[in-house]
Amino acid sequence: MSPPTSNRLICPGLGLCPSETPPGFLKKELAFFAAIPWTAALLEAPGTIAFVPPCRNPVSDAHDQLFGRTLANDRAVRQMLCLLRAESPATALDSARAITEIETLVSVGDGVSGFPNVVHGGIVASLLDESMGAFFDLNITLGKAAKAFQSNNVTGGLNVTYLKPVPTNSVLHITVKVEEMNGRKTKIQCDLKNETGVVLAKCSSMWVALKPSL
Repeated sequence: MSPPTSNRLICPGLGLCPSETPPGFLKKELAFFAAIPWTAALLEAPGTIAFVPPCRNPVSDAHDQLFGRTLANDRAVRQMLCLLRAESPATALDSARAITEIETLVSVGDGVSGFPNVVHGGIVASLLDESMGAFFDLNITLGKAAKAFQSNNVTGGLNVTYLKPVPTNSVLHITVKVEEMNGRKTKIQCDLKNETGVVLAKCSSMWVALKPSL
């Protein structure tokens, strides 16, 4: 049985093909990152499964407008693709085994600058936050059994450290890793790197799963 697709996450490798998704959406993202040697190497790593996060495929004009509409253009967030790694698709679909790490590849243009040629700090924080959100979207969509994935999650706190300027007109690599899960609370570490692996910004964040009544 295929997992639910209510939140519009696109991942044919795991049977996630939401209806009314624009044709060729995933292929376009894959083609872009496959043409860049260092991101191609990430795509080709053993056990890699690519997916488009639901923030890029809004279900309506009332959902996910920031990354799905407002910033989804050639001057802002040009391309965005997430990766997970698993022994096999069957392993990734196992409800008892939460996925604890994902990666996000992002191409940004010059329309997100603060200082000349530097991505605005608020956009950097938003990219980190959205990448962590994609982690929860993935686990919830796949029906993972952990308590944290039984309802939607919200950011409880975000502590961002800016280490070096993040350049516009560049491709960025964001890694998301769970540090601790305790009931409805999940502590996550997230790093934003450039093509050589230098960490430009990082954050620690606490997320909280909403109570079913909310």
